[in-house]
Amino acid sequence: MSYISKKPMNTLFKAQISLLPNASADDSEIENISLGAALVSRKWRKKVEALRAEKDPQKRQALKDNLPCITPGGTFGHVSRAGLINPSGFLCADLDYKPEKGINTALSGFDLKAEISRLPYVAYCGHSCSGAGYFLIIPIKDPSKYKDYYRALAADFEKGGLTLDAACSNIAFKRFVSYDDNPYINTAAQPYAYTLPEREHTTREALGRELDATETAAKVEAVISACELNKWDITESYADWVRIISALASTFGEAGRDYAHRISALYTGYDYQETDNKYNDLLRHQEYKTQIGTFFYIARQEIGKHDFDNIVL
Repeated sequence: MSYISKKPMNTLFKAQISLLPNASADDSEIENISLGAALVSRKWRKKVEALRAEKDPQKRQALKDNLPCITPGGTFGHVSRAGLINPSGFLCADLDYKPEKGINTALSGFDLKAEISRLPYVAYCGHSCSGAGYFLIIPIKDPSKYKDYYRALAADFEKGGLTLDAACSNIAFKRFVSYDDNPYINTAAQPYAYTLPEREHTTREALGRELDATETAAKVEAVISACELNKWDITESYADWVRIISALASTFGEAGRDYAHRISALYTGYDYQETDNKYNDLLRHQEYKTQIGTFFYIARQEIGKHDFDNIVL
């Protein structure tokens, strides 16, 4: 175990997070556990090693689905942004290694743990449950800006040729427990100091080209249909939800109301009247106007580049 410490104890081992027995567990099964304890526990070693040894894809997925899950972002009564009880003060970033999809091919033959000490803000680095990718635990000062920190971190890693999993930008992200017999741990890690607030995005930036009105409607329909089919919720963040609704209202007017309800209905806390009222409000106040490119950008970030780019008109 690579272990750096300048203090006898810090919040990595004091911070509390939630633990679920598996990915489909209900709220009554949520327990709290120390973040540090969850990271170094040997309790799940045999299950994780069985997963890594299994070659059959279906069997691997079944083994993975039966692993316990943790919420590094904090403790939850219900695992959603709205269900957050107390933030942990840490964010979790995943670096998947999927060379068959062209994701993080730079990790081939590269030991990230051996190099991570160059980054003073990393408190933990270890292998994910699959054994191929890595995940990082990073302290932050203001959990209310969780997504802005993650966006800045992703931009930093992108400069180094590595892509962070967009799903982890949600503070309520559930990750499967893992085991690493030689993790990198730095209890004196400095809080990550950078944020990158959301901004407007053009259609060209999000999709690589401009769309006419007919193509725009077709692409929005395709994205929402794909979200419905795969049960992808891209509205978990309240700020993103407002920007999505605003983009639909600005682009389609009254004709976009059904789109707004369809995409909002994928959120576990969906409320018809709340969505309708918000749509009415954004129709009335054009100073909130948001470009449809921002809708596509948020969808791509939440769904993931590979899956989003495979959505066709």
